[in-house]
Amino acid sequence: MKKTEISLLICAFFTAVLMCGCKFNLTNTKYLTRPDIDIEENQFVIIAPYISTNTESITIYRQNIHDSFDSEIERVAILFPKGTDRPEDQTFRYKDERVLAEGEYRYYLRFKDTNGSRNRTEWTEKVKLERGGASNNSQLAYSVNDLKYEYDPDTMIMKLPSGSDFTPPTEGIITNYAAYKPALVFQTGDIIQVFEVDDTTNVNLKALLPEEFLYKDVSLLGVLGQKTETNKEDENVKKCISWTKLAPVTVKTPLDGIIRLEPEYGKQGSDYTTTSDNEN
Repeated sequence: MKKTEISLLICAFFTAVLMCGCKFNLTNTKYLTRPDIDIEENQFVIIAPYISTNTESITIYRQNIHDSFDSEIERVAILFPKGTDRPEDQTFRYKDERVLAEGEYRYYLRFKDTNGSRNRTEWTEKVKLERGGASNNSQLAYSVNDLKYEYDPDTMIMKLPSGSDFTPPTEGIITNYAAYKPALVFQTGDIIQVFEVDDTTNVNLKALLPEEFLYKDVSLLGVLGQKTETNKEDENVKKCISWTKLAPVTVKTPLDGIIRLEPEYGKQGSDYTTTSDNEN
């Protein structure tokens, strides 16, 4: 056998050994690059670039995988690049304090462009706080106290029992606590939106919900606290909306929790969906 053929056989042999002994990931991900996660002052800090000048909003999602990877995906906040106080800074840093002390969390982002396209990132690696965090959900979410709304189809008003109301999260973990206002989360089809309310005990859906909810089956997902931050120079320009953990609420209706209404007017809510164009 010629030396050249022997050399080729040897090379082929060792190549096969190397290929069998190593794992190669040749799959191209369909997701964007995941954000960085840091820990500062016992809080998670999500760090990522704004991607492009076409980015309209960035939604931050988290999941507590301490017990299961099937646990609910929580909405953390939605950022608006055009509202940033420093437009020259192409990287954002968001501090997330609203987590459980024993939780093990991972995060992803969804970028929405001005043309309406929505694309998400990979999940981050899981992170856990060594110190800090909430000891229980009552510090992160409203306590519903087994209260249920009664819905009147004629007036299109939801009411809680007289003299009762939801209990806001207890102070201590959430900074700037007074800035969080009560808000209700409604869904119809694949539309999920958040609406601040002045009064959670008596809610006029005819005045609250916008056109997208007209003549459709509507369901209430729950109550949460919402904090809205605006640009320092123009308070009409939103910079960031942050949410507490969602607390599910039940509505008593003839259609088993489904609401049908015909609102005359309403306002636009904040996007609370999880769908992304590159999800499937």
